[in-house]
Amino acid sequence: MDEHRRRIAEDLAGLLEGEVRSDALTIAMYSSDASLYQVAPLVIAYPENRDDVVAIVKYAADAGLPIIPRGAGSSVTGGPLGPGIVIDFSRRLNRIESFDDETVHVQAGVTWSELNRFLRPQGRYFAPDPANSAVTTIGGMLGVDAAGSHSVRVGSTRNHVHSMEVVLANGCVIEAGPESLDILQTMPDMGSIVEAERTQSFLAKRNLVSRLSRLLDDHAELIRDRQPPGVRNTAGYFLRSVLKDHVIHLPRMLIGSEGTLGVFTSARLYTTPLPAHRSAALILFGQLEGALRSVRALEKHQLSACDLLDRRLLSLAREADPRFHELISPAAEVALIVEQTGMHAKDVQDRMRAILQTVRDVNLRSVVAFEAETDADVEFLWTLPSRVVPLLTKLKGATRPLPFVEDMAVPPEAVSEFLLSAQRILQRHQVTASLYAHAAAGQLHMRPFLQPPQPGDGPRLEGLARDLYQLVFSLGGSISGEHGDGLSRTAFIRSQYGALYRVFQQIKDIFDPHNLLNPGKIISNDQHTTAKNFRPVAESQLNAEPELVPLQLQWSPQTFAAAADRCNGCGECRTQSPDLRMCPFFRQDPIEEASPRAKANLVRGVLAETIPADMLVSEEMQRVANLCFNCKQCQLECPSNVNIPQIMIEAKAAYVAANGLHRADWLLSRAHTVGALGSTLSLAANWLVSNGTTRWAIEKLTGISQHRKLPLFARRSFLRSLGSRYSEKPQPKPGQPQPIVYFVDDFANYFDPELAASFVAILRHHNVPIIVPKTQTSSGMALISAGDIEAAKEVAAENVRTLGGLAREGFQIVCTEPTSALCLRDEYPKVLDHPDVHVVANQTIDAGSYLLGLHKNNQLRTDFTELNQTIGYHTPCHVRALTDRAPMAELLALIPGLTVAKINRGCSGMAGAWGVSAKNFRTSLRLGWGLISEMRSGQFTLGATECSTCKMQMEQGTDQPTLHPLKLLALSYGLMPELEKKLSPSKNRLVLS
Repeated sequence: MDEHRRRIAEDLAGLLEGEVRSDALTIAMYSSDASLYQVAPLVIAYPENRDDVVAIVKYAADAGLPIIPRGAGSSVTGGPLGPGIVIDFSRRLNRIESFDDETVHVQAGVTWSELNRFLRPQGRYFAPDPANSAVTTIGGMLGVDAAGSHSVRVGSTRNHVHSMEVVLANGCVIEAGPESLDILQTMPDMGSIVEAERTQSFLAKRNLVSRLSRLLDDHAELIRDRQPPGVRNTAGYFLRSVLKDHVIHLPRMLIGSEGTLGVFTSARLYTTPLPAHRSAALILFGQLEGALRSVRALEKHQLSACDLLDRRLLSLAREADPRFHELISPAAEVALIVEQTGMHAKDVQDRMRAILQTVRDVNLRSVVAFEAETDADVEFLWTLPSRVVPLLTKLKGATRPLPFVEDMAVPPEAVSEFLLSAQRILQRHQVTASLYAHAAAGQLHMRPFLQPPQPGDGPRLEGLARDLYQLVFSLGGSISGEHGDGLSRTAFIRSQYGALYRVFQQIKDIFDPHNLLNPGKIISNDQHTTAKNFRPVAESQLNAEPELVPLQLQWSPQTFAAAADRCNGCGECRTQSPDLRMCPFFRQDPIEEASPRAKANLVRGVLAETIPADMLVSEEMQRVANLCFNCKQCQLECPSNVNIPQIMIEAKAAYVAANGLHRADWLLSRAHTVGALGSTLSLAANWLVSNGTTRWAIEKLTGISQHRKLPLFARRSFLRSLGSRYSEKPQPKPGQPQPIVYFVDDFANYFDPELAASFVAILRHHNVPIIVPKTQTSSGMALISAGDIEAAKEVAAENVRTLGGLAREGFQIVCTEPTSALCLRDEYPKVLDHPDVHVVANQTIDAGSYLLGLHKNNQLRTDFTELNQTIGYHTPCHVRALTDRAPMAELLALIPGLTVAKINRGCSGMAGAWGVSAKNFRTSLRLGWGLISEMRSGQFTLGATECSTCKMQMEQGTDQPTLHPLKLLALSYGLMPELEKKLSPSKNRLVLS
């Protein structure tokens, strides 16, 4: 099979401008999505343009190979999985090509969020709003006819498409739009259609229209009977009103076909004016029945949206956000989010008042927990389902909410009857389920809590699905409302449609006679697709097997496996939203291997033995692992908080244990040693660092980029300059604050003693006794991030020996470098088995949080002098990992005259020593270009950040200085005259020597 893959990849590589991959790791990454399933593809193609897609499809047709189109790979049904050529549209075919007053033309890989960010300045938007909108591609929305919370008002994707560019199974390209049957009497005008390709396209389209029109006309009554209006339905092929008034509406049928009838490369979409005014409310109920009665009563109000959330989701909301904790009573069993829109504010307000009165009339005990009348408040309210529903995967326990029957739809008037009967079915199967519903549209997202399925669990899942689907059929509903059929529902389509299924088969034969387009979806002779191809669970393998991989960190094989299994494949980590930082590498190149999800999939594959164990220590795995530099943002922003950074440190550690570190990585991870030497020989070292010729030689010898602007070494390290001061434990005095332990770390010690002196001066200004242990050393984060765990253990052990006794006595360990605080708090317990390691971790805090704590307790002095400066403040990634606030920014805001502008341009792209390396320099600049550009804009007098390497990036390519906020605090307190001397009165700017 590997030889087969290699041959296919080589053949395609010669045909395409884009890229083709067939290596074992890439195959593993594309073997799963957000569903329960795993199917290995043959190769993965990344087309550069439409012609590449045509070439792939033609090659597949000639070779008899399946084609599987893929967008974000966020399907919960297994739709983009299959043993063929996977075409990834999300990496390159992601451009917005044109727009006018009412439409926009986009390639299939454009995400919903990106499209709507583009449209918003024009006052328009693409109205369907799928739940995973930050990563969902337009091609994926077309494939499953995606809808969302507002479908009751705006409909689904099908209602917003003008035309589509479709590559047919033979490689012919057609523009699919509404086609008059007059085309059947039209011959191509060879005088105007001279290109053979255009002639072929015309004839192909005419042939489709001819055959489809006869088929749909012959079965018009059956279609009306089996696909009645009034129910959200994406099961099978949509045929209702496709043939109407002498016109065949090809997009109506192709949308929702999941790539089984053609490959969609682009589409012209209708856009909608943004609502001028919106109003929304959160209404709480003590019982489900009361909420359902309200939903029925509200039908007359023509709501824009009406979503229902059960008790479990409300409990997660309370835990996830303190604002929801205040709003949502623990006694609430269910909630409704209702929304109304309109052109006039008073009209919208009046209608919302009428809505709330209707609810009160139906259920006196309902509580309106929150009313939103501004766009910001409405958006906040909608974060409840968008943030909380994915948190279901975060719930701990042996069972998980499984997405295999979670997309049923019934007529809105039958929702109450369905839920009552469904509860009895769940009880009979001895399971519980979560419920999220677009209630006004009758769409029900129900996820039963079950153990991750193993091969022998198939009959149980089939039995549960069958019973629930029979209930759906009895109420005139559909097994799929907006997420498609995929592998999980295809087996039940025949049961839903009866005789109409034969028409579906004929349509498939018309478009794809050789069954090469996403085979096994919608049309299949296998009646058990629901119960096959389950994704292996690494944790269950390790519970029964001996240890497959020698682990370097402090966790058991089961814990390691569970960490990888925690990723459910939802794809949220593929976001490029400017409001989030996940993931810097994926933002630069949206290829699957850069996504955090891919890394979890690879480790799970090794542990489940679907990937050879020796791949973990291979160069290929190291290449993927190096697409993580431990910024922690994926773990922070993942709905399930999957610890990808730690998983990747383990992968790097396995490689280092087997192969050792590369020379440049070895040197850069030991920057603390370089710092000590450079400080001792500062005159010579600073000459070398400042000389262009020697920098070229340094790059060749050490791997440190000659283009990176480096800090100069201090003539004397901070710890050496202290002498015997602060080395002894002070005696507490009545009314005096508790002493603190200052952990200095490398940058303040060897490069910027002025920073350490500023912090000490601030502490003395507050009469805080200080302990600065002389035997402390580097935090060792660079060693940990590089995977050199044995060396990191030595550093960590030395620091824990130094700090452990003080920590046991209750002294806080305060770090001016946020990376140091994160390392001591989070990384040391993972690398070191020592009785004091957790005590040290629990007592560690960053300097910003420590000082902000003094402020909260009214212990921070505010005798600041005025600083008339405008600073651009960057929040380091590791500060975000430490706290959900920006403590230093809050403290700087206390200084009179100081304007603090937060630069929200994502990760700086430095990641400690990583961004200093010559091999990473250009990538580092690309990752941090938004931040660099802000610093070059001239709108700030200086920059500010706590992170030493973020500071380096902010100063790259500009003379604008960047200071640690502690220096500005010390300057404003009047504690650092040496800083004050650098303030130029004429320019009122800081000028650094």
